[in-house]
Amino acid sequence: MTSLRSRLSIGLAASLIVLLALQWSIASLVIEQLVERQLVSRLTQDAENLLSGIDFNAQRELVLDEGRISAVYQRPFSGHYYEIHAPGQIISSRSLWDKQLQISQVAPGQQVLLRGQGPEKQPLLIAISAYQKQGRLLTIAVAEDLRDVNAGIQRFRQIHGAISCIILFALLGLQYFIVTRSLKPLHKIRADMQRLEAGEIQSIEARNAPLEIAPLILELNRLLSAMSRKTLRSRQAMGNLAHALKTQLALLGQAAERSRGPHSPELHSILRDIGESMRRIIERELKRARLLGAALPGKRLDLRQEVSLLVQTLQMMYADKAIDIEWRVADGIRYGGDQEDMLELLGNLLDNACKWCQQRVRLEILGNGTLALTVEDDGPGCQPDEFEELTRRGFRLDESKPGSGLGLAIVKDIVESYGGVISFTSSPDLRGLRVEIRLPEVLTE
Repeated sequence: MTSLRSRLSIGLAASLIVLLALQWSIASLVIEQLVERQLVSRLTQDAENLLSGIDFNAQRELVLDEGRISAVYQRPFSGHYYEIHAPGQIISSRSLWDKQLQISQVAPGQQVLLRGQGPEKQPLLIAISAYQKQGRLLTIAVAEDLRDVNAGIQRFRQIHGAISCIILFALLGLQYFIVTRSLKPLHKIRADMQRLEAGEIQSIEARNAPLEIAPLILELNRLLSAMSRKTLRSRQAMGNLAHALKTQLALLGQAAERSRGPHSPELHSILRDIGESMRRIIERELKRARLLGAALPGKRLDLRQEVSLLVQTLQMMYADKAIDIEWRVADGIRYGGDQEDMLELLGNLLDNACKWCQQRVRLEILGNGTLALTVEDDGPGCQPDEFEELTRRGFRLDESKPGSGLGLAIVKDIVESYGGVISFTSSPDLRGLRVEIRLPEVLTE
């Protein structure tokens, strides 16, 4: 998953690179055309100077005034050359020595630009112009060596490219600063989300959030508040219902006692069984409330501390059996699931083991990428063909034991809701039931 910062940074960086590369290309092209226009202007001026220095003698031969010729054309291979073509006559600059320019025919009044090779294979820009003078057609070609010009243009491209790279890195740094500063409120929101998950706060602060995200935060806070109110009302309703049923149960018990007599033994037995069943269900719900305590939703569970408290509570609840509860939690394990779910899972497993054991219960919690939780007891256990029935709601191996038959079913529901697995076997050491649970996403300090 690509982060928003990466998307913005990559997009802006690509835009800057394309923009600066385009700017470098355009600038190089403009400089090259500007230099070429200056060269053409100078070559045209030299051609006109040569035209003004041309005359014809009595034999109608072309004569060139040497005084009108620049000294650069007199030096051999100077890089500046000219040729004058007249019918039956060609005059070349001394700089060409015994070489000639490769030129083409041009109509009078026109100018053609060519790129060719000089006497030393150097690149040349050749301006060919055609004139009419004294009724005769003259073609004047003036050329200049482009090596120095090309070297200057190349040097300009390198310097301009280096400056563009420096500007690019500076803009990328500025862009990173702007993007980081712009996304800083999102880091605060992320930290608040982590604190919310840990149960340290109840809502996310939207005061300094960007305008585009503030509505989302407000809606999330509204949803969290609504869920919190519903959860609180559900818990209060469960507690009120349990206490109200307990009162009515007492009245039912009194009615059962009043119905005792030789004429209605069956009615008395039915009322007594119903009352006892209801009492067990209510006691179980109140026991769950005692085991859960005041848990904070989303708080990451310190399993060592919570197991210690659960063991103390269960030893007091089953003080008449003097149960020896052995437990071991690997160092530094903190589970990131809901605290109430985890406490209910542990409470039901340990309560079931304490209910059926003779005297010993063993709990072990390990973590290595997954949470491995094992509970064993030295009770009677059950047959392998009954393992599948243990998590069926209302199933009880022994009706004489108190309970509603919902404990392991609730445990299975919690395990499956976290994507975990639960399995039942016989304990090889204690000979009773062994319950093994594996939950994903264990956290360690």
